[in-house]
Parts: sequence; structure tokens; C-alpha cells
Amino acid sequence: MVNGDRAIPQLDGPAEVNSAVTVNGKHLYTAGQADIPPSLLELPPEIRHITETYQPFSKLLTRVAQECFNSLSDLLTRMAEMPVSHQPGGLMTNGVNNHAMTNGAGNTSTNNVHKKIMMMRFADDQRTRFIKLLVLSQWGRQAEEVGKLIDVVAWTREQEECYDHAAYWLGDLKLQMAGAKISNPDIKTALEVLSTGKAPWMPDLRYIPPEPLSPQKTLRLLRNINTLLSIRLNLHEELPRHLKNWSVASGRATFVIPSEFELDVSASSEDTSTPWYFIDIRLLFSPAPEIPDSQFRGMIEWQANHSLATSGLSGCFDLIHNFVLTHKIAVLKAQAFELSAANWAGSIRVEPVRRSLVVQYWTDMSGGKSWIEIGIASGKPKNGKVSWRGPGISHLAVRWFRQGVEVKDSTLTFDWGVLSMEKMLRKVIALHISHILETLRDRLITSVQANPNLSARATISDSEPSDCMLEAALGNSMNKITVLIHPVTGRFTFRPCTAISAHVEYELNYAKEPITNPSSRISSLLCSTLQNSIERQAQQLGWTKLSNLNLKNDAIKAAFKQEVIRHTFFRGQGWTSNWALAAVINLTGESWWIVELEDEITGGSIMTAEQIRINLELQRREPVSRIVLSRIERIAVAKISFSATIRVLRARNIPFSIRMQPLPSSTSAANPQASLQIPMLFIKTPALLALDGMRQNKWAQEGLRLVHHGFDASKGQVRHVVLGTMVKDMTTSLSKLLTTSNDVDVAFRDKGGFSILLRTPFGASFVDHLIERLRDIEQLRNFVTILHKRKLVCETVSLAKVVFRYSATLTATVLFNPGAPIRLQLAPENPHQRIRTLLSALINDKQINSAAAGLGLDNFTRCLISTLPLLRCFDAMEAANPGLIANPAIHPHDVYYYRITYSNPLCSFDIRLRVQHDTLKWHIDDNNNKLPDSRPAPERPKTIVRPEPLAKALKVLYKEQGNDWVGVRTGIVAGLEGVEEAVKRLDEVVRGFAVETPAPAPAKPSTKEPEVTVKPEIKTRASERDVITID
Repeated sequence: MVNGDRAIPQLDGPAEVNSAVTVNGKHLYTAGQADIPPSLLELPPEIRHITETYQPFSKLLTRVAQECFNSLSDLLTRMAEMPVSHQPGGLMTNGVNNHAMTNGAGNTSTNNVHKKIMMMRFADDQRTRFIKLLVLSQWGRQAEEVGKLIDVVAWTREQEECYDHAAYWLGDLKLQMAGAKISNPDIKTALEVLSTGKAPWMPDLRYIPPEPLSPQKTLRLLRNINTLLSIRLNLHEELPRHLKNWSVASGRATFVIPSEFELDVSASSEDTSTPWYFIDIRLLFSPAPEIPDSQFRGMIEWQANHSLATSGLSGCFDLIHNFVLTHKIAVLKAQAFELSAANWAGSIRVEPVRRSLVVQYWTDMSGGKSWIEIGIASGKPKNGKVSWRGPGISHLAVRWFRQGVEVKDSTLTFDWGVLSMEKMLRKVIALHISHILETLRDRLITSVQANPNLSARATISDSEPSDCMLEAALGNSMNKITVLIHPVTGRFTFRPCTAISAHVEYELNYAKEPITNPSSRISSLLCSTLQNSIERQAQQLGWTKLSNLNLKNDAIKAAFKQEVIRHTFFRGQGWTSNWALAAVINLTGESWWIVELEDEITGGSIMTAEQIRINLELQRREPVSRIVLSRIERIAVAKISFSATIRVLRARNIPFSIRMQPLPSSTSAANPQASLQIPMLFIKTPALLALDGMRQNKWAQEGLRLVHHGFDASKGQVRHVVLGTMVKDMTTSLSKLLTTSNDVDVAFRDKGGFSILLRTPFGASFVDHLIERLRDIEQLRNFVTILHKRKLVCETVSLAKVVFRYSATLTATVLFNPGAPIRLQLAPENPHQRIRTLLSALINDKQINSAAAGLGLDNFTRCLISTLPLLRCFDAMEAANPGLIANPAIHPHDVYYYRITYSNPLCSFDIRLRVQHDTLKWHIDDNNNKLPDSRPAPERPKTIVRPEPLAKALKVLYKEQGNDWVGVRTGIVAGLEGVEEAVKRLDEVVRGFAVETPAPAPAKPSTKEPEVTVKPEIKTRASERDVITID
């Protein structure tokens, strides 16, 4: 085999026959004798087999078996704890009753049945588990290949981790090598210095003395003096830290003390031991006096030079520094006296004390005094230790006493460069007002924690008291008050100004005893303002404020289970006297409660109180208005109606649930969550339909949804809409029939849905009304279903009336009256008018214990169809002989049983509807063939003998055959369509043998509407014998 440059021995199969030579290139290898190259022998290690997370299948089997055993033990224990009820047949003897057990009989007690169900459920659960184990065991026998795949995946992930670690190691190695780098040398500077001996960019310290001055270098003199001063200040003077801010210019050294002064000094010799001499001083604050060349300046200069000579620069600084501080206090004192005589008259008091100044503000306010004290502080630390920076210097300091207590946690910073006593007062007063407002804000907020309805925002300023204000709002931002404090007098002011706010202002500002907690007054003001707003809007809406209720505050707090600051009871239009709507106001805002009162006049006590939940976001966003109150009233009416209904549902053990949905009118597009919630009631349909003996034939789906639909205050009626869905077993045509219903209170939709409008008195339950409407819907649906099955055309469909056509020219009207029997209306010319009374009894035969629903309506429609040809024939027979109402006389005994009697000739016939070979047939029987007791009274005497010609003619008739009828020797059997022709033929034969002298007239026949009175037992026997029921 030639396939390339080399010959490869065959390793995976038998050698070539006869040791054939395989040629695969330049080298030849004999099959079966080739040597394996060493490279193929060095194979990589095998892939590691993953077994760490494997668990033996035997362990799973053991645990499942153990769990099955434990569950069985628990089951037997629970079954043993259940009591065993004995059969009523007698005592148990050796486990067997003392009476014979029939096949299939046994202990059917509730506990026994429950035990069986428990055992069956246990067996089913354990069987499911062991089936899963069987599937796992069958799969495990073929899981070897999956294990190999898991090993390969684990190996590939290990290789990926190796690649990631290699890249990380290379990056870390690069970072660690950064420390081994050598900085670049400054070769430029080195070359410049080595070649020229200097570098222009290098600093020159001028340690070499300058050359003597020459006339040409006079301009450099001042510069040299500056240099000497700099050298002396830098090298020979020990300057304190407050003299570090100095500069040398124009042959003088200038020391700058910010906000105080500038001092110019100079030296007259290069000798550092010579003293400094005073040149000039400039004050750096305003207002500051000018220091002209006068005696005063000379005194300052003499005192300064004396201090420089004796104490050096530090002594001169202390002299001028103390002078400036004292002068500043004098300036502030003069400004304070000016204020007390002008705008701040009567509100501040100035008291100079040695080198200090005390200014008291808000002198007319009761309580502790407040003042500021301006003086000179030594600057020394209280612990006596000197800082490493050196000793401190004296400075102006301000101490603030707020209501007699020194404020130490507030840092007062003033601009000592521009002295203004008014600004200092306004700054301190601003801080004082800010403290008061922040305290009020904190107390308001902490009084009701995490309450979004109460908002308090303090606007503070550390310099302008007029900018400080507290804005507090309870509920909506429209119910907001602004608290201000007058900067000069310190009195409270409220905006907007109302009678309530003016009263609160008077209490806070002119109380004999200082009010320790003004926040309570502000809280009361907020609640009162909100209460007035609610009462004003409620009056416009037509609500009545109940002012005559005699309820104690403890009873109110116990009923509402919260703190009550203000409350108002209202009664809406059309409400009954035992219900009220309460607006409870506290720092959480307004809350609305539905209250049921014990005494309708004075209230007495609160029986029940239910809160109306309002979205907090909506409460903050929308002000109290008539729209909001009308929504609250709608929710209250719905809850009151639902509460009465829920009591009935609980009493009757009907499952229900309540859910909340937003009012469509209050939903915001921007924030759908911010809306009022109205309750919806969900009722289980089967439990409701089971009441009052209603049949549970599953015509409606599981749940009914009841939604409040408004309140008619003029009539005192609450409207609710009930939404439900019929089961999906109706055809399209039936759905169309129901949707064409012209009921005002009931509507049907295409897909089987229906809605009911209920009107109930205020505070009354609507369960009974709902059951009546559901019964009416069930009755209407059953009847429409029957009509559709019979292929009858409905002309008018409503809960009160159904008009349908069962012939080309005949219609029937069925009237449904709640709580009354079903009534039947027929046209006077309708053939069924003859048996209308019997049909009414048939349609009201509900057969409650029957398995078939609507049996009376079904029998009614079947009767209309099956009896129409016969009754039409009767009308034709009577119309042919209008004067002979007794010949023949038609007697309807039942809807399916009629008797025809003739007086001339004397004879009678019975017509019954029977089942023959699974079809309905009318049987016309000749009464002459019956026993005398079964004949009519005129035919019972033995002397009465039928004429021979008539007997022969009837015998011939009984052998004839017509369209859907046939003679049977003793009578005629006809179909539903052939009975009309058969009866006409019989009538013709009988009338043909009439004689001129009529026989004695029989009893007066029944009219078109006979009054049939049938005893219940006779009717039952007759029904069992003659009435045929066909599904």
C-alpha cells in the first residue's frame, strides 16, 4: 500500500496476509515486524477521572427505603389516633358486625374514609418515588460515556486556568521589576558646571559680601538695607508665630496683623544688637480713625520705640495689639448704644463692663435672658500647656448665652475687619432663630416617625434672621403654615394669618408662663387648619356635621386605636342614622373612618370603626376638595354595603375574599399607584348557587366579582355591579340570543360574560337579591338553551319575559316573576289556549329532586311541538260546526290525554301519546272496546248499543292507512304529523251516521280554557301512567 513517504505498520488490526510489504515512502516496513518509534511510546498522562461528587446508588436506595418506612410509621400512628366510629347495626364481634354484610357495604364513616384516602395517597407518593429510582437505575447503566465527557470538560477547564495564571504571572513579574530601574542622571547640569564652572539656573545665596557703594550705585542702597533687614529677621530675630507675616520693602520691614494693623520698623546699623525703631502704623479695620501727625501720634511713637528698645518686636506688638483690641470694643459699644436708641429700641440692653461689652437682645420675651458678651481672651490654653507653635496671643472673643445658658457647641465667626454691631446681633439672632425652628422641626418629625404626611422644612441662615423660617404641612402642601420669628422682638408670627393662627400667636408670645413646647401648639394649629378645610369642603358637598354626638375622648381613641388631636363626624346625604363618616386628624394627617353608632341620636358608643385606606402619595399630592371627598364617600358607601353583605356571607359559610382596586377617576397617568382604593368582593359561585335549593349544574364559572357602582342619595339605594362568566358550553347562536336581551339591570356579552346591576337600601345586604337574580339568569339560560335545542325562534329575551315562535304563525310568551310561578300568555286564537292551564302547571313542574335541570320548561316546549297538530285539528273540528259544541265534545284530561265524545251518534274515543319503538305515537282508542266502568257515563248502561252501520264503518276505518297513520283493528296509531289527518277522518266517519233526533246530550263539555282540578295523588298516578318524559 503506497500512500506517501513513509511506511507505517498496522497497529489496530491483523497484519497483511503473507507478511506483505507495505510501501509508504522511502522506507520499507514488513507488516507484523515493524518497530514502534520512541515518540509514540511517550504518550501524555491519562485524563484524571472525576469522582469527588459521585454518590453510590445504593446510598440513595437505602435512604429512600428508610424514608418510606418512616412515612409509613407516621401514617400508621396518625391513623391509630383517629377514633373509629361503629356501624349502627350493633356491637362488633371479633371485628365482624352481628348482621350480614351485603356486597360492597362496609364502614363508611368519615374517619374510615379519611384513613383510606390517607393510605392511598401514601401508596401513590411512594410508588412515584420508586418509579423515579427505577428510571435512575436504568439510566445509570448507560452513564459511563457521560462520565468520560465530564472528565474531558474538567480537563479543558484546568487548561484554561493554566493560561490565566500564566498571563497573571507575567504581569506581576513586570510590576516587580519596576524597582530595579535606575533614574536618568542630570547630564545637562553636569556638563554645564564641568565646562563653564557655573550654571545660570542654579540659585545664588550671596554669601560673599557686596562691593562698597559707589556714587553710581546709590539706587542700590535701599535694596541693600532690605537685604540687611531680611538677614536680621531671618537669622537673628526670634519672631513669634503672629509676626511671621512680614515683608521688606523701601528700607523698612512691615509686619501685617490681619484685621488689626500694619507696623513699619527699620534698623539703623548692621549690628544686630542695635534696637529697631518705629516708622509708621496703619489700622486694618473699619471704621478706624486716622492717625495724623499730632501729639497722639507722637505718644504712640514714643511708646513703640520704648517697647522696641526694652522688649523688642514682641513688646511693641503687645502694646499696639492691646490698643487695637480695646479700641474695637469701644467702637462696638458706641454702635450698640446707637442701635438701642434707634431701630432696636426696647429690644436690646447694653452693659459695658471694663474691657468687655454685654448686649442683651429680646428683652421683652419671657423666660431666660439671652445676650452676647464681647471681650478679650488671653489665648492661653486652659490646660496651661504651651503649644509647639508658641504661646497664643490675646484676641477678641464672643460668648453667647441663650436663655441663660452658654452655647458652647456653636462656633461664632465674625468679621473683625469690618466692625458692625448690628451684623453681629443679626448673626447671633439668626443662629438663635435657627435653633428654635430646627428644634420645632425635629419635635414635629420625631413625634410621628416615618410619617410622609407631615412635612416640616426649616430654612435657616447663619447671618440673616429674616431668611429663617419653618414650613410645616400636614397632608397636602396646600395645608401649609409658615412659622417666622421677628428678629428684633423675638415673637412668633404665622402665615397665612387666620383667626386660629392669631390665637396661637397670642398664646406663644404673651403667655404669663413660658411655653416649653411650642411644637404642640403648632401641631394643633396644623390639625385645626386641616379640620376647617375638611369641614368647609364637606359642607359644600352636602354632608351634615354631627355636633350632637356625646362621645368621650377615651372611647374615640379606643375605637380608632390611634392618637386623636381633632375629629369631626359627618353623615352623607341618604345615609341612615346609625352610620357616620369620621375624619380623624393627628400628626399623621387625616384618616377617614366608617363608624357604626350604637345610639342613632347621641351616638352612645362606637360599635365598629373601619378605616378607609388612602394612598399616602395621593394624600400629599391632592388637596382636600369636593372631588376627593366624593371619592371617599363612594368608598365608604361601598364598604358599608360590603360589611353588611360580609356578615351574611359569614353566617351562611359562603367563601369570599376582598381585594382593592384603584378608582378609575383617581388614577394618575404619571403615577398610577397614587390613587384611592375601592374594595371589590369575590364570592365563590358554587356555594352561592347551593343556597335555597338551587341546582348546582355548573352554569357559571367559579367566581363572581362585585364592584361598587354608585349611590343614589335621593332614593337611598346603593348600586353594585356583579360580573361573572358562564361556562363555555353554549353555541354561538345561544350567545347571540342572550346578548340581545333588553334587560336594564342584566347584560350579557358575546363570550359568555354577564353583568348584574343590584340596587339595595343603604347599609343592607345584597346577598338575597343576588341569589334571586342568579336564579333568574339560570332559569333564563336553561329556557333559552331548551329553545335553542328545540330549534325554536326567540323574538324577545329578558329576565322577565321570553317570547318565542314555535310555528309559522304561533308564538308563546313566558313571564318570569321573582317569587311567583311562571305565567304563560297565548293569543286567543292559539290552539294551545285549550290546554293553557295544563301547560302552566307543566311549565312550573320544576322537579327539584330530578337530575335534569329545567325539566318543566323542557316538557313544556316538547308538549307545544307534539300537541300542535292535534289541537289544530280540534279547532278545525269546532270551527266546522260552530253551533254544535257538544258534538263532538273535547275533554282534555292531560296535555297528552284527550277524550272526544259524540252525542249523535253516541260514541267516544280516547287519544293518548305513547312511546312505540322509541318514537312518539298518538293512540286513538275506541271506548266501546273498554269495560263499562272505563267508558263515559252515557255509554255505561248495558242497554246502550252502538248502531251496526257505525260499527261497520269504524271497523273499516280501523283497517285503513293514511299519511303517517294506520288502523290497528281496534283503533288508530298516528305519528305527530299524521294525527291531524287521522282525527279528521274519524270525525267524518262518525258525523256521517248522525240522525235527525239527537241522543240525550252528555255533560257540558269543557271550554277553551277548562278549569281542571286534579288531586295531587291522582295527578301523580296519572303522570306515572300516561306522561312520557323523553330527553
